[in-house]
Amino acid sequence: MTYRTDDDSYDLPDEEPRRSVLSTLVVVMLLAATGSGSALLWRAYGNGAALPSFASAPDKAVATADRPVGLTDFQAFQQQIAASLQSTQQLLTAQQAEMKRLSDQVSALTGKLDLLQRPVAAAQGALPAPAPKPAAPAQQKKPHEPKPAGAISTGGAPLSAPVQLTR
Repeated sequence: MTYRTDDDSYDLPDEEPRRSVLSTLVVVMLLAATGSGSALLWRAYGNGAALPSFASAPDKAVATADRPVGLTDFQAFQQQIAASLQSTQQLLTAQQAEMKRLSDQVSALTGKLDLLQRPVAAAQGALPAPAPKPAAPAQQKKPHEPKPAGAISTGGAPLSAPVQLTR
C-alpha cells in the first residue's frame, strides 16, 4: 500500500487549457467563408443557373432602352392602362354598392333597436317608484334594573334562592 503526500506531483493537469478567443474567432470565420463559398458554387454549377453579373448590363436591356418607342407599343400600353382603369372602376363601384347595402342594414337595425328601447323606457316610467320605507321610531332604552346581589353562577346555570338555616 502506498500513501500519497503533498510533495508528490503528477504531470497530468486537472483541467484542459482553454482555447483563446482569437483562435475561436478564426475557426468561426473559416467555417463561414467555407459555407459561403460552397453556396456560391452550388448556385453557379449545381443548379444550372448562372450567377448574376454585376460587371456589365445585359445587351437586351441596353437595346430596349436606346430604341425609341413606336406607335404600336404606345397604343398597346394605352390599352393595358385603359383595361386596368376599367377593372379598378368596376371594383370601386362594387365596393360602393356593398357599403351602401351595409349602411342600409345598419340604419334598419338602429331603427329596430330604437323601437325596442321605447317600450322598455315607457314601461320603466310607468312603474311606480318604490315607496320609501318609513323610518322606525327610535325605541327608548329601558333603564337597567339592578340585579340582586347574591350568589354568582360561574357555569351559566341559574342559582336557586338561598336556603335559610335554622338551629
